[in-house]
Amino acid sequence: MKLISDIESIKSLRNEFLNDFVLKSDLTTILTEASDNNILNSIRIHKYLTSTALIGKVKTARFLESIELTEKTTIKQLSETNIRKIASFVSEL
Repeated sequence: MKLISDIESIKSLRNEFLNDFVLKSDLTTILTEASDNNILNSIRIHKYLTSTALIGKVKTARFLESIELTEKTTIKQLSETNIRKIASFVSEL
């Protein structure tokens, strides 16, 4: 079944992307590239930042609110300015 293997492949790629998040990563590049990737760009930015538990969910939600984003904002909805602000927020932790 090709469909099932495609779904498993997509799920694996998304999980790998989420689990690869580290505080010292180059988020500007990662998020810019992910925003162009149709498999990754539907991931919510809140989930991406908090899935490894390196950043608290409440702290992240408050930050996102401060830049007029929500917990439901997806990577494809981020502007370049949003990406720079998120990268700056993470680098200051």
